[in-house]
Amino acid sequence: MPPEQRLALEQQERYQRITRNLAIGGLVICPIIALLPPRKLDLYTFSLGVGFYLSADHLSTLRTGRGLVQNMSPWRTVELPTERAREVQRVLREEREKSRKALERKEGQDKSILDKLWMGDEEEGWKEKRLEEERRALEEGKGYGEMIIEQIWDVWNWNKKKGKEDDGKKE
Repeated sequence: MPPEQRLALEQQERYQRITRNLAIGGLVICPIIALLPPRKLDLYTFSLGVGFYLSADHLSTLRTGRGLVQNMSPWRTVELPTERAREVQRVLREEREKSRKALERKEGQDKSILDKLWMGDEEEGWKEKRLEEERRALEEGKGYGEMIIEQIWDVWNWNKKKGKEDDGKKE
């Protein structure tokens, strides 16, 4: 090994040893200093907390290869040991995605009870039809007030037209 590489390797080992020792010191000393009197919550205490977190994160990274947040995450990714295991996992994921899409298509066709209760018998595209009716009414000169009153009338009389009841009584 050339002397330059050996010197670089020694410097790297010394740097890693120093940062590890500082992290251990920060892990112990920061909480002790924060608990000394006068105990108050200020920028100084916050900086000691950050020092404690960074020390713990550094030690966790050295030990496991991942930081504290990655270790505590419930969705952490586990590297599978063999290529066959990764292939099986990929196939299972694809099958799960296919079944989820099929279920979504089925739910799209069959309205749930909540959808039927909320939307009634409305069909797809009801919003576009309603906007077209509103545009036509505005072109005819009706105002929003008249359209609102017509909507209330339709709901109150279960969608019966004004003239039908009058025609039935006269005959």
